[in-house]
Amino acid sequence: MFCKNDYVNYRSQGVCKIEEIRFIQFDPACPGHRYYILKPILPHSADIFVPVDNPRLTQCIRPILSAQEIDNIILSIKDQKLSWEKDRKRRTAIIQDILFKRDERELLLLIGCLYMKWKEDGKGFSSTDLQFLKTAENMIEQEFSFSLQMAAKDVGPYIRNKLGLNEPA
Repeated sequence: MFCKNDYVNYRSQGVCKIEEIRFIQFDPACPGHRYYILKPILPHSADIFVPVDNPRLTQCIRPILSAQEIDNIILSIKDQKLSWEKDRKRRTAIIQDILFKRDERELLLLIGCLYMKWKEDGKGFSSTDLQFLKTAENMIEQEFSFSLQMAAKDVGPYIRNKLGLNEPA
């Protein structure tokens, strides 16, 4: 169970602060529930109400990664690669699944895969692959910059340094 003022990661909304945990009855004809009221750290994002007693939704809430956990994730992918799926529809489904799960290890592998494909081909991405890349990078930058207390623009160089890469991936 999480507590008021905890910072958590919630689905595609990313880093959120638990503003409150309170009983709410939205409809007088239905019983009320206790809710986590999440406030995304991104400006202009609406509050998110997650019923405390709904395991399907509460399993999407997890604690923010620590600096050590981030370093361990980065180092765990050092010699690993995600294979490029040639079939566009299948690739899209795989990428959407990775983005939905928001697993940082898989996100880093996805980013590496997309950059490697771009370097191999020497041409631009499709608009869909470019959007997937930007989404994955934003997810990584948001949590890593929050946890490591650094600017989002410094996350890429931080990761490349940990991986011993001298140039952008």
